[in-house]
Amino acid sequence: MLSIEDLLDVVLTENGLCDRFADAAPGDAIVYHIGLLARDRDKAASELPAERREDLETVARRVWAMAEAGLGHLLQRRMAEGRCAYLLIVRPRPLSARSAAGYALAGLLGREAA
Repeated sequence: MLSIEDLLDVVLTENGLCDRFADAAPGDAIVYHIGLLARDRDKAASELPAERREDLETVARRVWAMAEAGLGHLLQRRMAEGRCAYLLIVRPRPLSARSAAGYALAGLLGREAA
């Protein structure tokens, strides 16, 4: 169950997401958006300022890449009509895989920087 503190502590930037992930324990939920993600990422439909929409696009892409790399699960929880909380649930990592997960995250960061 999400607490009000979780909902108020939404990640707004890619750096914030990576910092939060680095400090997270397995099972922790990282809230990366509240609203309707597809609409809020769309240039024509979004009511977000352009800079905020671009940050959201970057965060959403990073979260997707992290999920594909096996670092977390993506969930959404309906909060109200037309409003969802989007979550990255940090996956447990066996002790031997922690460095591998770090390398996977570093590879994701390095690949997009190139």
